[in-house]
Amino acid sequence: MMPFLVNFSLFTGSILIYLYPKLPQTNQIDFIEWLIVLGGVLRRSPRKEFINMPSVGLGLVGCGNFSGSLAAAVLNCRRARLVTCYDTDPEKQRRFSETFACAHEPSYEDLLQRTDVDGVLLVSPNAEHAAQAVLAARYGKHVFVEKPIANTIAEGEKMIAACDAAGVTLMVGHLRRRSGGIRKAREMIDQGAIGEPVLVEANVSSDSGFNLTPDKFRWCGDDSGCPGGALMTSGIHHVDTFNYLLGPIKSVSAYFKKLFISADVEDVNLTVFEFESGVLGYLGATYASPYDNWLYIHGTRAGLMWLVPRPIPDTVKFPHNKDQYTRLMLLEKNKPPKDIPFSGGDPVLEEIDEFARCIQSGERPETDGQVALGILAFIRAAAQAARSGQKVQLAG
Repeated sequence: MMPFLVNFSLFTGSILIYLYPKLPQTNQIDFIEWLIVLGGVLRRSPRKEFINMPSVGLGLVGCGNFSGSLAAAVLNCRRARLVTCYDTDPEKQRRFSETFACAHEPSYEDLLQRTDVDGVLLVSPNAEHAAQAVLAARYGKHVFVEKPIANTIAEGEKMIAACDAAGVTLMVGHLRRRSGGIRKAREMIDQGAIGEPVLVEANVSSDSGFNLTPDKFRWCGDDSGCPGGALMTSGIHHVDTFNYLLGPIKSVSAYFKKLFISADVEDVNLTVFEFESGVLGYLGATYASPYDNWLYIHGTRAGLMWLVPRPIPDTVKFPHNKDQYTRLMLLEKNKPPKDIPFSGGDPVLEEIDEFARCIQSGERPETDGQVALGILAFIRAAAQAARSGQKVQLAG
């Protein structure tokens, strides 16, 4: 099989080089996704260590923007297979089913009734997570839910309780910590490469707020949509990274503003916070400015910066989720910035592989319900602080 795969890679590479520039820009991404899917199918040829371990059957719910990234990861995961999908929009569901060569279902409950589905991937609107996860647990299905775990703490706790009672895995898709550069940053901080951490600052911005329309769940900033706007949608990735790198956060102050976009949701968030260790930090997130994504940790001896450098090719979706488009730099006193090499990988594939492994082995995922609940608590505390003008303490 291996010689065939090598020859096939050379063949498809030649096709890509020849055809890609000739395609209209709107078709270039579709063409790349087709090659990813085909490559994933071929890569699932059995290796010796997987022969006696049945793969995990997964059903995906919510065939929107990020679902393609998760589906491509499943196709490239030797522990899992994509069985079926469901979306309330029949046309989205049909396109997804055809693109990723899986079945599709007339209802969510029909998906859950399939005996070849071991777990679900919930990529649905935030407000639907709790009801869908609880129902999946009742059917004995393991649950992977794209971040956030839910819009409210009560909903998140309900999901955790239901999955615990059913004895099924609950994993939440907080994937920034899985980036090769972030893993390397954690290692360097633990080894004392920057001295003692003093301050952390970060920003994640995009102008995607101008594209929001009333049919999108992020149009509303209340608990029926996406409370916290850009902080809940994008800034949440950095919040998990803060906890992963520097430990728990104990208090939050914040400003939320609606300045430029039409949607009924805040498009600018500024959050200032204190870790239990005493380290301070701030996080900016916007829906109304060009893409930017970086994190800087100041230490007593040096600084460490993770970022997505610009320019970013127009054909690249979610560059922050692809290690080859990220960079890690060490900034030492009186020295030029130093690029730090790290082991690149695929954070989305890593989390899908871990979810499948947890289903097979019963082990607990790195980003389980309790971890995700702590991240949601930060978002909710920031929203409360912005409304009240007062600092909010996070429960210990």
